[in-house]
Amino acid sequence: MNKIERLSRMRRNILLFVLAGTGIAAALLVFPEIVRSGRYHWWPAPKTSLPFYYGAFLIWAVTLFVFGLMYMMYKRKLKKDPALRAAIDDERVRANWLRAYRFAFFTIVIIAVLMKLAETAFAGVLLRGGLLLPDRTWFFLSGALLALVSSFLFYNRGTQDE
Repeated sequence: MNKIERLSRMRRNILLFVLAGTGIAAALLVFPEIVRSGRYHWWPAPKTSLPFYYGAFLIWAVTLFVFGLMYMMYKRKLKKDPALRAAIDDERVRANWLRAYRFAFFTIVIIAVLMKLAETAFAGVLLRGGLLLPDRTWFFLSGALLALVSSFLFYNRGTQDE
């Protein structure tokens, strides 16, 4: 395996790690609200859902820390060889990133529209306290990151085979 393949695989592993960590954290953030808004209105109560939220933020913090370390190692390897950096970040990879950004943008627009529709549709239930929607900021951030990384990995899947 040559250096280009090794660094492409390293970038792919970094992104898969970020995707997994963000997916788990997002699931932990949304899980108590889904269960509470379903047929089990009594579980988990807001105080008992705190471990889910703390666990989600802890997983996200660990994901960001490990991502930072792995990314610094990746960049350090690229800094040593300018020709290798040009080969790793070629036009196809840049085009795939732009396609992934576009997909993530439209995903966030759809999430915003669906959240507004859910608020409007459940306005009476929301006022009575029967349905709680997840915090919008974390919902949007996790949706954007999941859409961006997963779409880049999808678009860039052909470069791993060559």
